[in-house]
Amino acid sequence: MTPPAFELTHNLSGLPPGRALDLACGGGRHAVWLRDRGWAVTAVDRAMENIAGVACVRTDLERSGMMIEAAAWDLIICWLYWQEDLLPAITRGVRPARGVYPGGVVALAGRTTGRFATSLGRFRRAFAGWDEIASGEDDHRAYFIARVPDRPINI
Repeated sequence: MTPPAFELTHNLSGLPPGRALDLACGGGRHAVWLRDRGWAVTAVDRAMENIAGVACVRTDLERSGMMIEAAAWDLIICWLYWQEDLLPAITRGVRPARGVYPGGVVALAGRTTGRFATSLGRFRRAFAGWDEIASGEDDHRAYFIARVPDRPINI
């Protein structure tokens, strides 16, 4: 199995375990990494093997109209997959800040070339007002990791 993305492990290793949703998880490298750190993980992909200790959902995100439970996830990952119409559901799916508890986190990455190209600017526009944890862009991909702010935002 390919190791999890360094940007993801480096920036998320300090988060306390909670509920994580790994969209377009592929072979499950991020789901396994999270599971091994005590997270309750739901992994989603159209063609995937069962992953021990992970709730696996087989669905085609482009065709299924999958419903992402609102305000339910401490972390939503969508790494190296771009489907712009998922962004509003991802935004709503992350748990808001409550009292002393910080809001949930999104970790997104996409290719910057090809048919499904995206950019750091597109991620920043989709999550305007969020507290950026880490981001970057090069000739091949863009990534964006951010937390729901503890102040009201327009969704």
